[in-house]
Amino acid sequence: MKSKIKWAALGGLVLSFVSLLVHLFLAKSSANIVHYAGIPFMTKSWSQFIPAEDVKVPVNKKLWGKVKALEGLHPYAKPRSAYPVPITQNNGFIYAKIFGGFEKIRNSICDLVAVARLLNATLVIPEIQQSIRSKGISSNFKSFSYIYNEEQFIAALATDVIIVKDLPPNHKDARKQKQFPTFRPQHSAPPSFYLTNVLPKLKKAKVVGLIVTDGGCLQSILPNSLGEYQRLRCRVAFHALQFRSEIVALGRLMVQRLRYPGHPYRCWVLTSAPQGLNNPHMDSPYHSKPHAGFPTQFISS
Repeated sequence: MKSKIKWAALGGLVLSFVSLLVHLFLAKSSANIVHYAGIPFMTKSWSQFIPAEDVKVPVNKKLWGKVKALEGLHPYAKPRSAYPVPITQNNGFIYAKIFGGFEKIRNSICDLVAVARLLNATLVIPEIQQSIRSKGISSNFKSFSYIYNEEQFIAALATDVIIVKDLPPNHKDARKQKQFPTFRPQHSAPPSFYLTNVLPKLKKAKVVGLIVTDGGCLQSILPNSLGEYQRLRCRVAFHALQFRSEIVALGRLMVQRLRYPGHPYRCWVLTSAPQGLNNPHMDSPYHSKPHAGFPTQFISS
């Protein structure tokens, strides 16, 4: 009996010794992994991690090769025939509320521009509800400007649709009192819906509201007679909708760091628009305060 106890004790010691060796090995092999706080660290200089522009860094040519030029697609976004410039004496204003995630916002805006052109109306910059309703977003940003460049949007479509940042003061007050008709168009609403139902109300009230919830408000493939409106949607997507400069800068920085070998990451993927837009520290990509909703570490691999 005593011999069995001795053998059991000896076995326990051997297992403990093996476990200790394994832990020491793992600790040594992971010593070269870089851990750092993600958000506070972003306030420091990236120069120690990003090579100078004149330094050639070995990269995976297949992964990071040059993207084929898209100029070949540009003609499909240009008008093919005589295309009259919009006039200020039109049928009125259209304002819109857009609901949904990132994948729906862009399509909805493209459709709204086409609808405004179809109804000969002035488009008020759409209100992106996810950013309006999210907590902690700086007052420096409105719903649209939190994601996109407003000035670029207006300038790129100057010959297509008159776009304003807000309703005139008298119309704003009337909107607060709910004096204007509103519509909830279906995702694939045909042009006839707007010409038959919305246009008469627009001419009478001079302002109508659209509530877009399904990632679009106009049928995806238009009749041949409305081919120019199809091209207009392409112009909105390819030229007018550009991310604001801070988002572009952060995107370029991320690509630079991904291309630079030897500095691994942990990647954090947004699963929904509210998850990203609800974070108060998305106002600036270089915000210095940590937040519980953000990953606090990026780890190399």
